[in-house]
Amino acid sequence: MKTNEVLENIKARRSVRAYTDQQISYENLQTILEAATYAPNGMHYESWHFTAIQNTDKLTELNNRIKGAFVKSDDQRMQERGHNQSYCCYYHAPTLVIVSNESINGGLVWIVLVLLRICF
Repeated sequence: MKTNEVLENIKARRSVRAYTDQQISYENLQTILEAATYAPNGMHYESWHFTAIQNTDKLTELNNRIKGAFVKSDDQRMQERGHNQSYCCYYHAPTLVIVSNESINGGLVWIVLVLLRICF
């Protein structure tokens, strides 16, 4: 049987939660975002939006706002994260991609945070 490179890459996939401070290149980021636009989706709407953030100050501000929301939560674990000085919701990745979608037929808008590491 011939080896399928896509299948081998899927099998070799790993979750990474430790990042270097090396920024992903613009070209590589564009390639990743282009590939994401071709991902399958429900009913083929393709109404998503990708927001890439590489600015350190903006990433820090976003993390602080998220921690502030966690502090106000009724969930004890969320409160603990909000008060933890070292907690970072995106694991200090130098690039954060926020994937969002518009509301369709009264459905909920969903947002997914995608962490990028050096992929190439």
